[in-house]
Amino acid sequence: MEEEDETTKPSVQTSNDKDQAPGLPLFKVLVPEAVKRAENVMFTLQVTIVAEEKGLVLLRQYEDFEWLHHNLVTNNDTRGIIVPPLPVKPLSDPKSAESLSKKQMGDNTRIMRGDQFENDCLSVQKYLKLILSHPTFEQDKQLASFLTEQEAPVRARLNKGLMTRLSSVIETARKSNRKDVDDFYNSTEYSKAIKEASLNYNKLLVAQWRLSSSYSTVATELTSCTADRDEELVKLNRVLKALSDGCEDEATCYELKSAKGETTLGLFLDLFARYSDSLKEMHFRRVNDLIDYETSEKALEKAKPPKRQAAEEVFESTKAAFERASENGRKELNQFTQIHLASIQCFSAG
Repeated sequence: MEEEDETTKPSVQTSNDKDQAPGLPLFKVLVPEAVKRAENVMFTLQVTIVAEEKGLVLLRQYEDFEWLHHNLVTNNDTRGIIVPPLPVKPLSDPKSAESLSKKQMGDNTRIMRGDQFENDCLSVQKYLKLILSHPTFEQDKQLASFLTEQEAPVRARLNKGLMTRLSSVIETARKSNRKDVDDFYNSTEYSKAIKEASLNYNKLLVAQWRLSSSYSTVATELTSCTADRDEELVKLNRVLKALSDGCEDEATCYELKSAKGETTLGLFLDLFARYSDSLKEMHFRRVNDLIDYETSEKALEKAKPPKRQAAEEVFESTKAAFERASENGRKELNQFTQIHLASIQCFSAG
């Protein structure tokens, strides 16, 4: 399944922008394939710079997208912003891929699923489209460089240590119980529902893959039951052959159905299950701004004359930050609804 239109909004300003019609896209990006190189999965990006009628073919690995995402989040004001979620890392380790295949298909299966790079390509392609069409990130210079320079950006090591994760969990737990003043921003029920739907649909797909494997096994066993000693056994062979062909047809049918489901509804549910975490992160940042605002308000009320001016400045600053988070959040949630509906049409059409 290939999305019908990967056209994005303008990402950077160029000298040709004045000559362009309003809304003319600057980039078109497709991710047609991914191949394994050593321990990495390399994605091919077909980037078209519309204003210059120039096409580029770039190679990027998953860690490049991870580094880009980190910079986009840290170098832009994400107050009230729902950041498009980064896709999960493809499995490049043969042992991990084999373990996942056995977990899905069963330890006794004779069929091992191959690399699922098609799904990974579609996920990365969708991620880039969402980032490039987002008003907060579309004009980011690092994003433009990422899509126009042959060499991937130099990456620094991202801190994913235990202490970093632990401090994040503690901070989240400390503030997560704070009730928001507006339930409009609360996405708890949506997050629960979409994740449950994604999990259950994946279980359905795995069940279909297993059924396909079982039919293939039965077909193989039936074809091995052959004998030609007399007329009755010859007739039995014909019946067994017909049963075997039927099982093979059923195996192919379920395999195709599962593969199609993975690249349509499966990808949609997976995307928005991850998007639900982005919604919660936006809400968490808004709550942080709310806590700072309320704290500064209380500090202003208790401030003595010598420190009152400084307290007023902090209060006005935190108030403005909270109001900006609220305003952005409302716009983002409305835009998210449009993305959600558009993606339903896109993936169902695929």
